Amino acid sequence: MATRKTGARARSGGPGDTAVVVLAAGGSTRMGRSKPLVEMDGQPLLARVLATARAARVGPTVLVLGDRASEVRARLDLNGGMVVENPEYRQGMSTSLRSGVAAVPAGTRRVAIVLADQPFVSPETLRALATRASGGDGAIFVPTYRGVWGNPVMFDLSLAPELASLEGDVGCRGMFPRHSAEIREVPVDDPGILVDFDTPEEIRAVASALADGRELRSVLDAVAAPRVALHADPRDHPVARRLRRGPDVDAIAATLRRESVPFALATVVRAVRPTSGRPGYKAIIRADGSHVGWVGGACTEHLLVSESLRALREQTPRLLRVAPEADEGAAAPEGVVERAMVCQSGGTVEIFIEPNLPKPTVLIVGDSPVAASLATLAPVLGFRAVLAAPGAQPHDLPEVDAFVADLKELPKHLDAGTYAVVASMGKYDEAALAPIARAPVAFVGLVASHKRARAVFAAVREDGVSAAQIARVKAPAGVDISASTPEEIALSVLAEIVRVRRTTTTAPEPGDRAPVASTASIAIDPVCHMEVATTTPLTHVHAGTTYYFCSDGCRRKFARAPAKFGASPGRRP
Repeated sequence: MATRKTGARARSGGPGDTAVVVLAAGGSTRMGRSKPLVEMDGQPLLARVLATARAARVGPTVLVLGDRASEVRARLDLNGGMVVENPEYRQGMSTSLRSGVAAVPAGTRRVAIVLADQPFVSPETLRALATRASGGDGAIFVPTYRGVWGNPVMFDLSLAPELASLEGDVGCRGMFPRHSAEIREVPVDDPGILVDFDTPEEIRAVASALADGRELRSVLDAVAAPRVALHADPRDHPVARRLRRGPDVDAIAATLRRESVPFALATVVRAVRPTSGRPGYKAIIRADGSHVGWVGGACTEHLLVSESLRALREQTPRLLRVAPEADEGAAAPEGVVERAMVCQSGGTVEIFIEPNLPKPTVLIVGDSPVAASLATLAPVLGFRAVLAAPGAQPHDLPEVDAFVADLKELPKHLDAGTYAVVASMGKYDEAALAPIARAPVAFVGLVASHKRARAVFAAVREDGVSAAQIARVKAPAGVDISASTPEEIALSVLAEIVRVRRTTTTAPEPGDRAPVASTASIAIDPVCHMEVATTTPLTHVHAGTTYYFCSDGCRRKFARAPAKFGASPGRRP
């Protein structure tokens, strides 16, 4: 990459309509080392970002460096674009934004601002933004995933003069309040627009998931889930948003446990003023990120959701400590997660997060002695026992959690958390095995001899069960322990189920559809740049434009000096 110092807009380069500015100048204080050079899967984050910008082929690339610029130059191949060094990077993102935009080639009409800590943005997202922007309608183009705004943002260079009014660690979103009518959403199928990295722990978590063989898309969806959940539409929220008595969190938790719904229970165990949380405050966070209850203010909320979803995925409790002096780069004690309190109100809060996961289900088909032994032993090992046996009497097996009297009802009990065993000893092996083999269960076993199993497989194949589905069936079911009695056979089958459970990743993931806010109802607080619902009563009208605020403190600051926060000139009301 060629080098240019900050200053007037570059006059060299091609006449392309679009340029890509990559911001990589920050000090990376929370990461503890140069963020652009932090590696994931053997490749620096910045290298991934630059590769995306090149692959998109929407226009020339301008890279803005600052902190440890010489080290970045020495480590990465920066050929194929322009490098700008911003000597004022310590004053915040706004200075890097101005430096990068000033250096784009002459003739550029619009620019995409790409962040160096978002390595998983798809090239197709940049192309979608450029295509939408080329239509001539709008001045700011924001990608959305499941209705939530993300990065990179593309804007028309006619807005470039307004960058001079931005101060501190503020990006191009500081222009949003003045151009709300010119913002255009660009829906993309790319969770990477919501995924950035600020701490080594976040890097390690994603790298570990990828190393374990999880698909990149599922990993990104899991990381993006808290961001999506934070913008839940009030209509989809588990508790209606209206003035009323506080929810009975303990009663809700009991109901969720009874209904086998995964959730995390968060309890404040320590608080230091002026934080709004108090010891004993509780909240419930579901696996889709929706939540009910209260543990503190908005500054704690997104951290709580993120750590609760991680606790559910890892099936491990943890203590979340949010404090102004938290060192996120330092090693925390085992079981403790430290996060920095960024709200001006300050204070410290410690929250114990306990994952509550439904018991895995062992579905047993049959009324044989082996089936009865399975139904007796499964609850001892922490399983929920469901017995499907036409004519069975519940009082004969009080350990069983549920009975299925009609085999046609089997599909209602088959999901990814079910371990199914057919042990009818020939009575209705075929009738039960066909629907089970077709279902996405965690395990399916058949208690039968090899000869009998071949006959059962031949019969269900005639019923349309595929060879691949039949291949999933373990027959004879169970670990070979030379079992002889019904009890020993049941023990061998449960031993195999335990082995499958403990060696296969079955941790609950956020639901297919987390509550999503309508971005049409979201505004940006011009003071702190938090996203705020337009239904808030904290508003201020200046020069005919309504501004929305996350707190009365931000509203008062704006009212005293609107121009300082990017408001257009005009008489104050």
